[in-house]
Amino acid sequence: MKKDLRKLLVEFFVILGISWIVEFLYMGFRGVAEGTMLSFLEISLSFDNAVMNALVLSTMTPKWRKRFLTWGMLIAVFGMRFLFPVLIVSLTSNISFRDTLSLAFEHPDVYGKALEHSRPLILAFGGSFLLMVFIDWLFDAGKELHWIKIFEEKASKIAKLGEVKLIVALFVIFLIGILRNDEGITLSMVLGVLLFEIVHFVKNAVEYFKDKDIFSGDSGWASFLYLELLDASCSLDGTVGAFAITQNLIIITVGLSVGAFILRSLTVYFVNSGKLKTLPYLEHGAHWGIGGLGLLMLFELFFEIPEVVISSLALVFIVSSFYSSLKRGEKIVEKIG
Repeated sequence: MKKDLRKLLVEFFVILGISWIVEFLYMGFRGVAEGTMLSFLEISLSFDNAVMNALVLSTMTPKWRKRFLTWGMLIAVFGMRFLFPVLIVSLTSNISFRDTLSLAFEHPDVYGKALEHSRPLILAFGGSFLLMVFIDWLFDAGKELHWIKIFEEKASKIAKLGEVKLIVALFVIFLIGILRNDEGITLSMVLGVLLFEIVHFVKNAVEYFKDKDIFSGDSGWASFLYLELLDASCSLDGTVGAFAITQNLIIITVGLSVGAFILRSLTVYFVNSGKLKTLPYLEHGAHWGIGGLGLLMLFELFFEIPEVVISSLALVFIVSSFYSSLKRGEKIVEKIG
């Protein structure tokens, strides 16, 4: 375990050092400062995502774990932190993708304003997807271990009555749709919920047919797809918020990518070290953190929320669940003793 931790720290300082060199050569000390801020912003916003990734990754084969670190990293860096924002601006501004890309490099201030204009649609989509991740876990009739019992126990009992999660999701969409009176935002939220349901349907269908010996192929791609969508949703707020720190697309991509790489290394550490098995409430903290992030993204449709508040919320849940897990372990040892 100490060896894995040392490897994690070495990877952290190596990738951070490389990013500092790139940022310094590109923009001097200002680039290093802005890039470092973005890296830690990404880590703080998506720490709970690392725990969630580890939970799913632990059920995958070594081949798909490796692909998550290679293919997944390329998707995370060039897909979500670079190409996806450009695509969003292109679609919402009726500008060709090529012209939008040129705009991002040649006129980053104009591009930043265009991306900010698309912010409500991005927040609506990402917030609704993350909210579905949370309520799908919360309203689980078969869940026996509860952390925040006043909510989790009641939610598990209510879940036995039927598909409560869709009722909650549709109510949130209906409420926000009325308050904002914006068809684009409503459609984005519906797409977020729909995408979550489609991914889960495909994932469950593949696992079902594999158990019935109807499907003999590798089902790891379904979990891989879910992980990438989860990472994408968790990164949306940080990708847009990065323009509050700098409008340089290269510095944004490098800074956020460093954070994404470190989080992936942290995910592998959780899996290889077996820490998740000794910290049973960490999964709960991660889900509550993701639920909080999803709600805050939806609240941002009405008023501005400082990034420090958003990043701190997830960390509070993670640290609290970590402490609760340690206390639970001490109680079990005392009973055995």
